[in-house]
Amino acid sequence: MSQKPVITVEDITKTALEERRPGCRKGVLHEDAPVQTAVYRVQPGSGVPTHLHARVYDLFIGVTGNLEIRYEGEHGNGVFVLKPGAFCRMPPGVRHELSNPSKTDETVFLLVQASQEDFDYVPAAFRTIEAALPFSPRS
Repeated sequence: MSQKPVITVEDITKTALEERRPGCRKGVLHEDAPVQTAVYRVQPGSGVPTHLHARVYDLFIGVTGNLEIRYEGEHGNGVFVLKPGAFCRMPPGVRHELSNPSKTDETVFLLVQASQEDFDYVPAAFRTIEAALPFSPRS
């Protein structure tokens, strides 16, 4: 297994973004199939039209403002308001759309898109620095 570099972003609200559609901009923080992490800035009255993903989970984390997430699927329909610090998981196969209902404030949110395959957890000790936690594995 080859190790990839650690990616850090000091302030996701200052990340460079590209316009995806009028009033909606996206900046990719990390992309490594099958996962993409991006920050979105959505201006008042803008959003992302109705869509779904066949194999991808959308994991939303609110940063600033309020984002309305409308969804429709076999297990129910509804509207979730993503506020700063809130989290929403949208599974594959669920139709959804996003909108910023504000008349004055932009919305910023973090979106992690990941396909579901498997989860692992492998305990490992640091080799070059001392672990800070008393319960961390030691070499």
